Amino acid sequence: MNAAPETPAGRGTPWWRTLAIGCFMVPVGFFSGGMVAAFASKLVAYVTHATPCEGVPACNWLEFTVVGGAIGMISLPALVMWALRSPRRPES
Repeated sequence: MNAAPETPAGRGTPWWRTLAIGCFMVPVGFFSGGMVAAFASKLVAYVTHATPCEGVPACNWLEFTVVGGAIGMISLPALVMWALRSPRRPES
């Protein structure tokens, strides 16, 4: 049996590239988290049988959007940067 020696895992993406992509992901994370939270506010309004406000998805959509945007603004860049900095697996 001829077993191939294990090759070490490669290094992750350089820190400057990771930081640049993370900075790009901040507004993307804010708006995507805000849109998901606005949808969640619509679901909460439907479940609680809240009286609808005219022209907006739910009366308290702004509070949901700001909180969801803040969560998305932190979590999406963190996840992307973590995935980029993890060591690459060797190809088989």
